[in-house]
Amino acid sequence: MGDPSVLESTDSAQWWRKPFGMLQTNLREIDADMKVDEVANYIQQHGATAWLIGIGGIQAQYPTDLPFHSKNMLVAQWQSGDLIQDAMSAARSRGLRLLARMDFSKVSAEVAAEHPEWCYVSPTGTRQGHTGDLFLVCPSGGYYQERIFDILEEVTKRYPVDGFFINWTTMNEEDYYKRYHGVCHCVSCQHRWLEFSGGLPLPAGPTDTTSAMWLKFSRVIIDELTARIRAFISDRLPDPCLILGKTADIMFHEANNAVGRELLHHATSEMVSSWMSYRPKVPVLVNSTCFMDMPYRMASEEPAHFAQYLIQCISRGGYPSTYMMGTPCKIPYLCLDVAGDITRFHKRWSSVYDGMRPCSNTGLVRPDRAQMTGDQFSEALSEFRGLYAAMQELHVAFDVLAQKHLLAMGKTGELKRYQVVVLPNLGKLGVDEAACLDNWVHEGSHIITTGSSAIEDGGASQLRSLPFDRELERNSDRERLFSTYFAPPQASLDAHVYNGPIVPLYGVYNTLQWKTSSKGGYKMLSNVPFAPPEKAYGNVQTNERGYGAGDYGSGRGVTIPFTVGRGYRELGLGVFRDFYEGILREEGAAKESVRVEIAEQVE
Repeated sequence: MGDPSVLESTDSAQWWRKPFGMLQTNLREIDADMKVDEVANYIQQHGATAWLIGIGGIQAQYPTDLPFHSKNMLVAQWQSGDLIQDAMSAARSRGLRLLARMDFSKVSAEVAAEHPEWCYVSPTGTRQGHTGDLFLVCPSGGYYQERIFDILEEVTKRYPVDGFFINWTTMNEEDYYKRYHGVCHCVSCQHRWLEFSGGLPLPAGPTDTTSAMWLKFSRVIIDELTARIRAFISDRLPDPCLILGKTADIMFHEANNAVGRELLHHATSEMVSSWMSYRPKVPVLVNSTCFMDMPYRMASEEPAHFAQYLIQCISRGGYPSTYMMGTPCKIPYLCLDVAGDITRFHKRWSSVYDGMRPCSNTGLVRPDRAQMTGDQFSEALSEFRGLYAAMQELHVAFDVLAQKHLLAMGKTGELKRYQVVVLPNLGKLGVDEAACLDNWVHEGSHIITTGSSAIEDGGASQLRSLPFDRELERNSDRERLFSTYFAPPQASLDAHVYNGPIVPLYGVYNTLQWKTSSKGGYKMLSNVPFAPPEKAYGNVQTNERGYGAGDYGSGRGVTIPFTVGRGYRELGLGVFRDFYEGILREEGAAKESVRVEIAEQVE
């Protein structure tokens, strides 16, 4: 796997280390008549200093000599014969950086017929075709592993661009129509998987038992390929950047909407924060999509929502980018005015945004799908997003820490920046992750877990720093949780008089064997009938804790044994948030450098 540490260089020649704004013109075949000087002027007026233009991959927008690189035949009608060279001249004359967009995910039917071994193959043995008689290729096959370097060689020799963005470098389980085709079963994938898994069956999809392992396998393929592309480009151009993934020069997030996907207003902030907390010195570019979704490329995104993309991006230290289809002004995207306002603002105050780093002392861990089943991930994600919303509304300063980066952050020392880290119903951790977190707590930090975080398959606690030894029972049966609550110790001798706040149990509850040295708060009001109303009474307080806490070395471990975040997200009751806030502020006790007192609706 590529070594991300190579990205920590602060070489002053690396232009992308300084804040910049970008505009992408995603070229269609018919855009071969683009007036490049007018477009370059538009980009300048927009406030961007970099232009991302489609150059090749699916279709060469220049006169390629490679037989497997399909040409846009309309480019030949361009007056100079070379659209990309003219775009470069227009950009250079205005002081703009020109970056190449490449998309190697598909080849023509002719190329696919000549090289079927390059193609994606579904678990049922079929290839994946699409519009324009194109076929998807697999990143583990010969096209990605060998031939794309021939294309990159040709492009870098002809055009000294300032960087590359490689689009759609994925394992192609889903197509443009959002139809799921399954895990690739091409010969290359089968051979690689056999070695990676030690002979386990290659999964067909996310419900198979080896699907989480396959996600890790696919990440290795993409990360290694990215590292090779980065090294290849760096050897051929004086000062290029690669925008792609983990081992690229710039981390990339496409801010977009999607048909059939929940509209999560804070997705951009969440993603930028997870990258910035991982490697604060590596830039994050947010390419914000002007249209609603791929099936509606001419339908403008709502301007206010689009503004959220860019504002959340720059507030977290990211670089703003606007992504449109074709030539500017041919499609009336309503969000372009506000996009220009924010991009120009970012440019005007670039000295302020230069070197922005996370400063929060609290971290909320984002679950990793590759470490759990699909159902577990859905539950963990709901818990994460409920806690995220609660902390945001309470104006607790916090960063998002990606679970997949925790171990690396421990090794680089980035984890030490945090006084408090919250694990939201993550389930079983990796052995090395657990050891890393225990060491971090022992040195003086506080960890808060919810739900089933850090519990072995057999029930034992994975973290010595937590206040319990083992899980005695895990209860996710909603009927058993109905009419069950946590509340402060009851003050009245009358069994039918209660003092609150009363927090309902929802989602998952774990009965734990608490350590004798630990302390707790809140107590359970046991389950009783809730209907009919004539029989809805009799909740008796028991000694089951609503949370437990205990010291470990110089630090402290806290466990909330139920999914308080999921309750807040899915039921919307403020008592969940208030309960969590009390524990976070009293037991977490992070000393934040910034305190904000404004309306909870303000991010």
